[in-house]
Amino acid sequence: MSECEPVPVNFFALDLSQPVEPHVLSQLSRACREWGFFYVTNCGISKDTYGKICSYSKEIFELPLCQKLKIGPSSALQTYTPPFIASPFFECIKVSGPDFLDSAKESADELFARDNSGFCKLLQEYGLKMEELAKKIMQILLLATLGHESLKKFDEREFSECHGYFRLVNYSPPGYVKEREAEGLGMHTDMSCITILFQDEIGGLQMRTRKGQWMDIMPCEESLVVNVGDLMQAWSNDQLRSCEHRVILRQAVNRLSLPFFWCFQDDKVVSAPDEVMGKGNPRLYEPFVCRDYLKFRESNEEGKFEKIGFGVKDFAGVKTHHHLDRNPEPDMAYVT
Repeated sequence: MSECEPVPVNFFALDLSQPVEPHVLSQLSRACREWGFFYVTNCGISKDTYGKICSYSKEIFELPLCQKLKIGPSSALQTYTPPFIASPFFECIKVSGPDFLDSAKESADELFARDNSGFCKLLQEYGLKMEELAKKIMQILLLATLGHESLKKFDEREFSECHGYFRLVNYSPPGYVKEREAEGLGMHTDMSCITILFQDEIGGLQMRTRKGQWMDIMPCEESLVVNVGDLMQAWSNDQLRSCEHRVILRQAVNRLSLPFFWCFQDDKVVSAPDEVMGKGNPRLYEPFVCRDYLKFRESNEEGKFEKIGFGVKDFAGVKTHHHLDRNPEPDMAYVT
């Protein structure tokens, strides 16, 4: 099968309305080791909420570029990322916590002359709900990785000061997309502990297997997509996988998505604890400060955005020993 042909797969779905039984933790752990992606259902965020956010987002992205650049890379706010050389069909607006209301209002005040308090409050409510959702998912993920005995200690010691932000993302496909697909966002990994994604019905998200094959991660109604980020891959010493992924455009309609990024605080030193590494396993990453990794990946220079294609191994991977892949590609028969 060629690299361009997507592989069919059904990813594990974590139902947040059900008790977290041992078999669920086992499946979640396996999904994060092998794929780094899974679905979550019954998240407590209504379809109506997403409909309203998407409606407002479309209005924003339909504004003239000169208007949107008022909050662009050269502005004081720098919350808007315009299309650029590496991804000419991608644009986004960033809304940062913990004060999501203030972040949204600053951008909205620059973009519109009219009152936008309803939209800003909607984004505030969404951001706060996503914070709670991220904390819940992280606790379950730590439980699956470390077990009951270590959950409270590591949750409080390592993750109590995490913060979140989300992006309103718009993909505008080129005219030739009816004849051949286009790359909406190039292959990359996320600079987060975890990322929680809402994608509209258009789809196009793909993850890359260790064998170089692309898998479609289809939109599933009333579910969100979660993926492990670079910070958790390094913190877990590669027990959890931050998987390369991309967005492919196949339809002549705009695609909207809402990724929420849950991250360590900027001054945190990321280093796998001994209990996480396990006895006798080599350390695969040098300790590093989150802020330094973000600086490595981010740039406000024209034509660059999160150094697409670079990851945490490029920045902090130990180079003095042969890297052993402890999680080889699973047989497709075992995919659940």
